[in-house]
This record gives sequence, structure tokens and C-alpha cells, in this order.
Amino acid sequence: MSVSDEERGLARYRVFLAIPYTRSLIGWSLVARMPIAMTPLALLLLAREHGATYAAAGAVVAAYGLALAVGSLVAGRRVDRRGPSGVLLSRAVAFPTLLVVVIVLAAVDAPTYLLGLAAAAVGAASPPVSSTVRMVWPRILPDTLRSTAYSLEAVAQETIFVIGPLLTALLALIDPALALGVTAAAALVGTLAVAWLPPVREAGSGVASGGGLLGALEAPGMRTLVVYSLIIGLSFGAIEVTMPAFAEGHGARELGGLALAAFSAGSLVGGIVAGALPGGDDRARFLRYACLLGLSLAVFEVAWSIPSLCAAAFIAGLPIAPAVAALYGLVDRVAPKWAIAESFAWFGTAIMFGLSIGTAVGGAVVDGAGTRWSLAIGPAAALVAAGFVVLRRATLVRVETAT
Repeated sequence: MSVSDEERGLARYRVFLAIPYTRSLIGWSLVARMPIAMTPLALLLLAREHGATYAAAGAVVAAYGLALAVGSLVAGRRVDRRGPSGVLLSRAVAFPTLLVVVIVLAAVDAPTYLLGLAAAAVGAASPPVSSTVRMVWPRILPDTLRSTAYSLEAVAQETIFVIGPLLTALLALIDPALALGVTAAAALVGTLAVAWLPPVREAGSGVASGGGLLGALEAPGMRTLVVYSLIIGLSFGAIEVTMPAFAEGHGARELGGLALAAFSAGSLVGGIVAGALPGGDDRARFLRYACLLGLSLAVFEVAWSIPSLCAAAFIAGLPIAPAVAALYGLVDRVAPKWAIAESFAWFGTAIMFGLSIGTAVGGAVVDGAGTRWSLAIGPAAALVAAGFVVLRRATLVRVETAT
């Protein structure tokens, strides 16, 4: 079943969802990926519940995040070499088991450094569900529907980061350990279900082993996309740390969460709309949305109140998912064929490091110069990122690599 590039709107989604296994991949991968958004907050709340300071609890979460960034690359490379099913099955057991270890350590009041080590082990064992699903889409979809699939992927990420923290907070009202336990259950059930889907079991290993120490980064186009992702992550990190500070300056720090939700909601809506449009050339779409994203983030500069901040956040968020979806399409296009899963993992790793840098820089600017200057970091960094990919656009072409 296929859809022409001229068809758009609900017709594209109807055809997409009628293809075997698309609904199962979306549904079970959402369950399996929910821990991405739940684990950091659950770890923080559990550590605090058992007496850790905010600094110590933050260190536990940081240990998890750094290990996740590195572990996802290792997992992606294993998927490329060995195929996704076996890697997913082993980590479907290891990840929740290690979460239970964290719960037990907290229950016996173990030292915080042991919680940090266990949290790092959790991050390193995270199942590579996102990179697996993204490498499977081209195997089961016609070219004309890949842009729709990648748009839904971007929408799924926003959905996870809206629902995950809210669910974690609600469960933590009962007990933070319960929140971490539900996280473990979601990872176990969702990952096992994804691993046993026929398109995943039949994916097999990469075309052939290849590459040196740089792995996927041997492709010039991948280096371009990773640098872009790092800079855009910095942009988002600065914005996200500034929103609560802006809200606090207007009388209600906790309402900064509304602006963060509006940011994600704008991205979600933009992704749904983009997925209903004809695909076209991934490079042209990516360059267009990258430039539009840099411009849209400048809307934050006109915010003067919490309601206007929320409105600005929604508008600013609209191009995010479309830009990410086009980037996914480019990864599939420019990555070495022996490193597809690793290439998709690089996107998440670069974003994560960028967010960390942006949060630190944005917080320092808030303290030293105020929220108006900190909000300006977002569009400035995004425009630098857009300019970088425009200058490097010649690298965003399919490159045949030796296998």
C-alpha cells in the first residue's frame, strides 16, 4: 500500500496506519520509551525522599544522564553489528533489574554515591528502542511515507515528555519508589513487545561491519547533523531553564511549567501538521525548518507576562518536530549503511549534551544579566545552528561507503 507525494492530510495517516505493524511499533515503542522521560525525575524524587540534598540528588541524575548518552551509542553500534532483537531482549531485562537495585539501595539508606553508581548502570543499560524503531521504518514503508513516520516519531518524543513527568509526579505522591517501579515495568513490557515484533526480529544486522573509531561520524553529513543537534540542544537548554525564572520574576515560579508544556504542545501540533504534508526532499525541508526554528524562537523576546510567555512558547515550538522529523530523514540518507542505529543514537546524545551545556549557561546568564538576555541565547544559538547547516549543506547528501 502506498500514497503519492501529492496526497496529504488524513489520507497519509490512514495509509500509514493500514500498513502491517505500524500501529504496534508506535504503540509499544511509546510504552518502551516512556522511561526516557520518567527516570530522571523519579531518581531525583527517590534520592530526596531518602535524605539526599538537591545537589546530591542532582548528581545521581547527572550520572544517569551521562551514562545514558554514552550507553546509547554503544547500544546503537551493537544493533548495527548484531541486529536489534537480541540487544533489546537483553536490555529489557537488565534495565528494569538495575532500577530495582536502585530502589533497594534507597530503601536500605545506602550512601548517595552508591545510588549514583547504580543510576549510571541504569543509564548504560537503557534499551535502544528509539534508534531501533527509526531504522525499521524504511524497511516496511514506501519512500513517500517516511516523512510521515519521522514526523510521528518527533510527535511521539513530545508526547513522552508531556506525559512522563506528569505520571511520575502523580505516582511519587504515593511513593517515589512506586514511580521508579512503574518505570521499570514499562521498560520491561514495552521493550519485550518491540523486540518480538516481526519487523524488528527480521531486521538482522547491518549490511556489514565497517568503520573505524569514529563509527557513524566518518560520514561528513553525520558530523554536520551532530554539531547541529549539539547547538540546538544548547538553545533548548537555555530556554527551558529560563522559563521558570521568568515566571518567578512575574510572581509564580511554578507556572513556568505551563510555558514548558506550551513549548511541547506547539512542537506536537507542528509535527502532526508536517506529517500530513507531502515528503519532498529531506535536505530542503530540513534547511527550511532549521531557519524557521531560529526565527520562531525570537518570539520569546516579546513576552511580557506569564500568559504571553505561554503563547510565545507555543508559537516558538511549532517548527521543532518538523525540523527533527526532517533531520531523521537526513540521518537515514547520509548515515553509513553499516551504522544506521548508531547514527540515530548520535542525535539523542548530542541533544543531551547540548541541553546540559545550555542549562548551565542559561542559568548563569539568568543570575548575572536577567531572563531577557537568557531568552536571547535560544534564538541566537538556533540561528547559528541553522547557518552552520546552510554552510555545510553540501555534506547532506547520500554517500556510498565501502562495506
